[in-house]
Amino acid sequence: MLATTLTLSLPPWVRDMDLPAPLAHLTDRMEFVLDLAMRNVDRGTGGPFAAAVFEQDSGRLISVGVNRVVPENTSLAHAEVLAIGLAQSTLRTYDLGGPSRPRLQLVSSSQMCAMCLGAVVWSGVGEVAYSTTSGDVIATLGFDEGPTPPDYSHQLALRGISVVAGVMRDQGLEVLRCYVTSGGIVYNAHH
Repeated sequence: MLATTLTLSLPPWVRDMDLPAPLAHLTDRMEFVLDLAMRNVDRGTGGPFAAAVFEQDSGRLISVGVNRVVPENTSLAHAEVLAIGLAQSTLRTYDLGGPSRPRLQLVSSSQMCAMCLGAVVWSGVGEVAYSTTSGDVIATLGFDEGPTPPDYSHQLALRGISVVAGVMRDQGLEVLRCYVTSGGIVYNAHH
């Protein structure tokens, strides 16, 4: 039978979380995102990645995402893609940067892979902040992050998207190491 529906969901523990009051500082937002990533590892509900969309000025949380590739059996279930898609669903728009909308910020536990970079470009978010680099992910976990342009930040800036790199990197690296220690699956596609 031909599949005609794709439904992706966050793990049940996300529903039961206490949501934070608006987080004024980027480090508070990143701490929240890294906590999500660590919970995903600790509960065995996906990979060591998390992301959240915030109103950049107010710090109001719009959506969260955690990596669900293995539990959902789809390579599309990256944290950033889920956070962006859920923000679009919450705000009922495909364009998160549309007129009269507050500027939105995607905060991610790691630098975007090739797929997530494309999702960011199409989403309308105005800023991306991340903790660990793609190099950290490759070196620590062995994931294939896919081809991204070497002038990554410049390419995003040309599209009006600013980038803040390396926020709380040491703590982000600890999440990656915990995933390795817990025996987490490295799910690169076989070629």
